[in-house]
Amino acid sequence: MRRLSVLVIVAACGGTPAGGGGGGDDAPTDARRDGTTGGGATTAFDPAITKVVIEIDYETNQAPYTGPILGFGDTFDLSSANFARLFAGTKPVELPRVLADMQDIGAVADEELTIQDILAIAAAHRDRHDSADTRTYYLVFVSGHYVQNGTVNPNILGVSIVGTGVIAMFKDVVRGTGGGLGVNTVRYVEQSTIVHEVAHALGMVGGDVPTTSNHEDAAHDGHCTNDKCVMYWLNEGASEATAFATKYVLTKDSVLFGPECLADADALTGGP
Repeated sequence: MRRLSVLVIVAACGGTPAGGGGGGDDAPTDARRDGTTGGGATTAFDPAITKVVIEIDYETNQAPYTGPILGFGDTFDLSSANFARLFAGTKPVELPRVLADMQDIGAVADEELTIQDILAIAAAHRDRHDSADTRTYYLVFVSGHYVQNGTVNPNILGVSIVGTGVIAMFKDVVRGTGGGLGVNTVRYVEQSTIVHEVAHALGMVGGDVPTTSNHEDAAHDGHCTNDKCVMYWLNEGASEATAFATKYVLTKDSVLFGPECLADADALTGGP
């Protein structure tokens, strides 16, 4: 396991193993390590940016869930709908939906991944990069667990390394969230975690996207105070993520952001 000294802001989204619960002393915490934002670069919401690209790679046998879900459409409909809503139709978001449009990067030998390990994977395999009119984000699915502050954390679903556009999803942890809705639950948990982590990368709630109301949780920076919003910190826990996914399935409400986060995005896009 590589351990290099670097100061990087990272938002880590965790969950307890299946059967466990969030909250209390074992609840996941945000792993941001200082009070800065994403670095002040042009954000994806800037009018000069005309396209947003999300590249997806995966370790062999750790691919994201894809394909249709009986009665609910395509698995990636959820992420697609939420990114479309954030940008209110002002620019296209290129998001792969099938494995043929994603890349198998082979085996990742390390099962205990630090920030630098994740950045090394991105450096080796990332194909899409920012340009004057395009913002890109790199999402990689791996096995194993995240090393948080020098300690292996088996409850982290995903991490977004702010200012880099790099996101890692820990497939072993995602698979452990199966529950009330059977096999479909993990699909919705995975999708809602993708939405959450990409939103961190975009600078939502305490990042480069200014808040239009006082809805950032002072106790859990980078997260929304609205417990019905995908950016609420407890919605990162496995049982809470499952409950959040269940609500989506039952209501078919595809927009996971609360009105506060949507207002922040709308202030930049002019939407909806």
